[in-house]
Amino acid sequence: MSKEFRPEVSILPGAFGNREVRLSRLYPAQPNGVHALMLHGVHSSANLSPRNKFSYLAHILAEHGITPWLCETSRRAVSRENCAGDLRAWIMDTFGGKTFPDELADCEAALSVVESQKPGSLWLWGFSLGGITALDIAASHAVDRIILSGTGLVAVPDAERDMIPLPILSTLRANLPADMLERIKARDVILFRGTRDEIFSEEACLEMLSSINLPEENKKYFPIEGADHSMKMRFGRHDQTVMDEMLELLLSV
Repeated sequence: MSKEFRPEVSILPGAFGNREVRLSRLYPAQPNGVHALMLHGVHSSANLSPRNKFSYLAHILAEHGITPWLCETSRRAVSRENCAGDLRAWIMDTFGGKTFPDELADCEAALSVVESQKPGSLWLWGFSLGGITALDIAASHAVDRIILSGTGLVAVPDAERDMIPLPILSTLRANLPADMLERIKARDVILFRGTRDEIFSEEACLEMLSSINLPEENKKYFPIEGADHSMKMRFGRHDQTVMDEMLELLLSV
């Protein structure tokens, strides 16, 4: 990250746990009117701490004049150290009892703040579950662009078996509108998928994209060579250029 930008963090009312949604923002030196609200995956985070992948993405967006917003949804404050490295135990302690409607409400609260800034163009950029949330939001809120990174509606069988019983995901299917993809209100949709995505197959991602009720020329698909589901790794190594590659492709369409 070659530049520093003025950060701002707001605490919004949340639906669960600590009842807090943390909304982080960077101010570009020369804003171009585009605002991008980024939504993290399930049981994840999005903030401006140096080791968070969304911090890097926020900075490179700001370098291009785009105002980035990071929505970190509500949860219980549980240290992973308290769970002795047991990720599943940490997920249950942190998110147990949280539903998809709770997660959606958190993200809609963040969207209301971004909309209040009257952006010239509004992007929703969701990773994994955040992409499904972005689609659900865009079925009732008009946005300019939806960006999906590692998002599908049906995971590979092993992931379905292991993940669907977990908090938030266990209530996802029952709460997604059946006609969600038919009601998308956006100018275009861009879908990224890492070729080493272990959660969603290319077929599942493309089937979802095909079902979005927009003209075909307004839907773009870009495979990211070697990237994993999280878009943090490439060929098994941490690689921030995955974010640079996605942004370069976004700016080309």
